[in-house]
Amino acid sequence: MSIRINRIMNSLEKAYTGPVCSVKEWDTKIIPRTIRAKLKEHRLENTMDLDNPINCDDDLADAFFKAGYELALEMGLLCTDTERIIKVTEQELQESLREYPEEVKFGRGKDQVIMRPRKPESEIEPIVCASLGIVVSEELYVPITEGLIKYPKLVDVLHGPTLATVYGKEVRSGTPWETLMGRYETELRRQATVRAEREGIGHTGIAGAVTHYGHLGGAAFFPGEGNNTMSLCPVELKTSMSNFHRIIMGINCGHNIRAGGFSYIGGYAGPAEGAILANIATDLLLPVILQATYVSSYVYDLQLFGNCGRKAVWANSVAIQAVSRNTNIMRNKIVNETAGPCTEMFLYEAAVGLMNHCVSGSSKTTQPRSAGGRYTDYLTPMEAWWCGEVFKSCAGMTRKHANEIAKKILPKYEDKLANPDKGYSVRECFDLDSMRPTPEYEALYNRVRNELIELGMPLDKVYCTK
Repeated sequence: MSIRINRIMNSLEKAYTGPVCSVKEWDTKIIPRTIRAKLKEHRLENTMDLDNPINCDDDLADAFFKAGYELALEMGLLCTDTERIIKVTEQELQESLREYPEEVKFGRGKDQVIMRPRKPESEIEPIVCASLGIVVSEELYVPITEGLIKYPKLVDVLHGPTLATVYGKEVRSGTPWETLMGRYETELRRQATVRAEREGIGHTGIAGAVTHYGHLGGAAFFPGEGNNTMSLCPVELKTSMSNFHRIIMGINCGHNIRAGGFSYIGGYAGPAEGAILANIATDLLLPVILQATYVSSYVYDLQLFGNCGRKAVWANSVAIQAVSRNTNIMRNKIVNETAGPCTEMFLYEAAVGLMNHCVSGSSKTTQPRSAGGRYTDYLTPMEAWWCGEVFKSCAGMTRKHANEIAKKILPKYEDKLANPDKGYSVRECFDLDSMRPTPEYEALYNRVRNELIELGMPLDKVYCTK
């Protein structure tokens, strides 16, 4: 029996034997009460600094880490199916941190890339995965995906969009249609990688797998260590049997395990400070309980349905820095842009969010989330290329410099976050035959790019699509 199987079985056993707690009690009593007490104990209440959206205070980050570490040991994760708490001991947590890998490899051959731990202001170039699961029409899936990975210097790993239909039929989650979709998605991805001449690129999960059925239907067709299983947990500090299904299948396939769990400002964790603590605890618990090779969790603003506003930018900066400074855990941190393709607002949102995540110590991102993922076919390769440019170019920047740039960019879009610009569908602003944006989109891209270079963002040091 492998060590990974033995440890996931240990967590699975705890899911049946741990302390009993209902989901309702966990969400409405345990989470808010425990987090409030922890914030008060460590004097972290009302520490949010909206005038400085990117944290530059190491002592504050370390104080949040200490409180988040204690929260992880005190809370554990609740299994929603069995309503039992999966607890970890400090010995188990420390063992997980000591044995954490020094690097993670994605892909094979000429397309192989290596992810490493990054500290705040690290010069190590981070990894870009494209895209988030934005729904696209079946006939557009292959050309859009081909475009997403067209430039190896900008995009390293493929996640891909989500299918609206499978062989012309609506995909219904939790049914055999989803299982069929899992296999079909792998076929279309392979077509796209051949067309892009990137057959060796690493893959992450089945983008359309709303439940574990889609993952079980397609994961086996991406075997090997260079590929990844994705398993996202319920909010807040919870897991499920669906997570275990995905992860055990991933282990069976020899995948890296990317497990994540979001923390919501305005949700069960309370204010931004509470969401930070929950996020830190999640980052610490997922490698122990779910055998995550790397973690994919972040802070999200429930009121704005994204994380590019000041509260979420600040919260993510503190949460990322806290774990980056005190552990070697590698994390995939996501920016949820709310504006759509071919809008100035999208470019600004992505610039602030990705610059923040890079300088704070994130090792990887998955991008873009054009139009917040709300509309079908509102995804073009152009957004992925922009995200790659920004995220990679900001390696080595200081947080102080990034904070000054963020303070200048945020006023350009933050008043519209409650009603973001919808933008245009891929058919309206990008030519998938020539793999070029419309002249209007290209002009907008270059204008904003030059504007940010003038503000001090080093975009000119990374490969440009022009």
